[in-house]
Amino acid sequence: MDGDVPKRTCPRCEAELPPDHAFCPSCGLPLNGAEGVSHQYALYAPPPAPVREKSSLQAARDIMRGIGAYMSLVVLALVTINVGIMLWGMQLVIPQAWESVTSLFLALPWLVRFLELPGMWFVIYYILLVVAVLLSYAVMLYLGRKHLWKELMFKPDEHSPLYAVSTIFLAVLTMNAAYYLFLTFIGIDPSTGGLSGELWEKLYSLLRASVWEEVICRILYIGLPLGIVYALKGKGAPYRRYLFGGNFQFGPWEKFFLVFSSTMFSLAHVFSWDLYKVPPTFLAGLALGYLFLKYGVYASIMLHFFIDYLSLPMDVWPGDGTDMFMGLLLLAFMSLGAVYLVYYSIRALELFSGRQILKWGDPRPISVYYRPLSAKARYVPYDGPLTSPSFGFVCKHCAGTEARYVEGRFICSRCGREN
Repeated sequence: MDGDVPKRTCPRCEAELPPDHAFCPSCGLPLNGAEGVSHQYALYAPPPAPVREKSSLQAARDIMRGIGAYMSLVVLALVTINVGIMLWGMQLVIPQAWESVTSLFLALPWLVRFLELPGMWFVIYYILLVVAVLLSYAVMLYLGRKHLWKELMFKPDEHSPLYAVSTIFLAVLTMNAAYYLFLTFIGIDPSTGGLSGELWEKLYSLLRASVWEEVICRILYIGLPLGIVYALKGKGAPYRRYLFGGNFQFGPWEKFFLVFSSTMFSLAHVFSWDLYKVPPTFLAGLALGYLFLKYGVYASIMLHFFIDYLSLPMDVWPGDGTDMFMGLLLLAFMSLGAVYLVYYSIRALELFSGRQILKWGDPRPISVYYRPLSAKARYVPYDGPLTSPSFGFVCKHCAGTEARYVEGRFICSRCGREN
């Protein structure tokens, strides 16, 4: 018939709706056109997310995370250039490697050379080092691609490997700069020791340090001992975990081998540098070991590569322009790195002491409330799980589910109206 009113159906459960109902009698969904009804009180539509007020410290932390994420992109750009330098340097290193001999060594902590690699074997070893850095670079970007985007939007839920490696790099860089300024102030010349020779030797030696030192100081002194300990305790994990690291809990054994590997790592540098090199190298070793345990050996390799290849652009493109650019860039790095140096120092103290030092805010919400929705707000269908009232009652006026039975009629306990 022409005068019939078209039937209304619920957009969620498709039940037929009486014309005067503001809510679906089957599932309690608030309906469009429910004037004067506060939709946030509908029990069977998902309530709006609670708004939690943040402390000023929490707000500052979120801002610093966002700034750190964008600085990570700057660090990534520099590292990408250095990866390009590494690949470009192959044309310099490989011809020399054919005519030279290198060796593998262990840090006990004195350096013990146990295998010589002449000619072709030198070249193969060098290519494997290049491949290790390339794979670490690719894994770092791939595993953190989703988390990095959230960090750039100032909405981090978990740190990406790039963010962790970059911010720890900034902290280590700032720590080294402050330490060497202190040495200069007390009259110690920190310029002695280190690398010398032709460019190809520097390219190779720094690359070998970035990879091989992580193999012997992180895998050999952290991963494999942990594998033995947990195997003896009957709690062994897949062997890949002990070779490649990552996803470790920081228990007593992890902390012990972390300190042990950092000690061996720092003392091994005495033979190429001097005793003054021990303190900053020990702290850097803690950072490298932390990344190995939390993320994996790819992260520790990348941090080592970040540090060792930092100054190579000035060797490849010597000149005042490059020196000025790198100087300004390092100042920018250290200005933010000072903040991260304080932050990671506190986190390290928390890790080894087992006590929380930096409290971001009360674990209970300061203020939790539901943001009111406008009655004219656009309806978005809810696809989540449905919940049924205890005995099937849903008030057609307010969607309440509690009622009293009076003379054959249900009286809603929420709004007091008959149904």
